[in-house]
Amino acid sequence: MTTMKKANLNVKIDPQLKAEAEEIFGDMGLTTTAAVNMFIKRVIDDRELPFKPRVTNSLDKALDDIEEGRSETFDTVEDWKAAVNKYVHN
Repeated sequence: MTTMKKANLNVKIDPQLKAEAEEIFGDMGLTTTAAVNMFIKRVIDDRELPFKPRVTNSLDKALDDIEEGRSETFDTVEDWKAAVNKYVHN
């Protein structure tokens, strides 16, 4: 029986992200090593990332705020104008 030689992969990651990921992987019955291997094999098989990369911009954040009810509403345009003037002049 031949033993396959293994390579090390050193990655720097935020400790909180690592802990959260390890907990999720554990819930799935996976180690972090197994999950990373699965990710890399998927990239090799598909020749692309298994997700669409995205950058959250200020518009995305504003739309999320609106959807989550974290936005101010006004009864009239005049109320909105008064709030804008107050914001600009304070």
